[in-house]
Amino acid sequence: MTDAPKIREPARAARTPSRHDPESSPGSRHGPHAIAGPATVHIWEGSLLASAPARRAARSLLSNREKDRADRFVHQRHRRRYTVAQACLRRVVGRFLDIRPEAVRFRFGAFGKPFVPGGPAFNQSHSGERIMIAVARGGRLGIDVEEIRPVPLMLRIARRRLAPDEARALLAAGGEERTARFFRIWTRKEAFLKALGVGLTHPLRNFSVDIAPDTTRALIDAGDLREDPDRWFLGSVPSAAGTAAALALDRPGVRLRPLDFDPAQR
Repeated sequence: MTDAPKIREPARAARTPSRHDPESSPGSRHGPHAIAGPATVHIWEGSLLASAPARRAARSLLSNREKDRADRFVHQRHRRRYTVAQACLRRVVGRFLDIRPEAVRFRFGAFGKPFVPGGPAFNQSHSGERIMIAVARGGRLGIDVEEIRPVPLMLRIARRRLAPDEARALLAAGGEERTARFFRIWTRKEAFLKALGVGLTHPLRNFSVDIAPDTTRALIDAGDLREDPDRWFLGSVPSAAGTAAALALDRPGVRLRPLDFDPAQR
């Protein structure tokens, strides 16, 4: 759930997710900033606010495809956010591959999820002015961050788009707790779908997640996605005040580590 930037881009056709998609199975070749183990995930959170010189520096790192996409956004703030986010992602991936950010060559899955053949698993999310990037040695990885904000018709959205047990959990709460539960559910579901490489093309009500704040096994029932919940880490991760965030990786026992550099400070 984002602030829905308008972009002139054709929609993608739906496709059944596969655990054998290339973006789901990156190799293990890394640069000198190696990831400690298969269950270690490095996370960086930052801001998309940037000065004019920083925006120019960020744009200089983008591919022609990325520049074209940035230029199709209707509003300047969305162009800025996309440009800065892509530059940060390139700096992070380039760091782990030990190559220049502008030399990173992304490939894309059927639903647009980027990957680098032979590189680490990675995923990014941004909401408003906040961005999060996650990197792991391999596996199917997804992260989602959302600004906590009023959601008009929250209960109607819950009844129509969430699983029945999730909707009941929202109905049972009120006020700030209902809002917290909504964003806890939403970020976990979106992180899981991003890990699978399908994003919100898949119906949210077809699978169910736990609302418990501290669980790392939040996938209750994968529904038609045919995934074993016991094989997944899925849970909330720390994020800035006023936001909610979640991480998904197709292996349990994940260790979270902060990124040891700031890709926005370049």
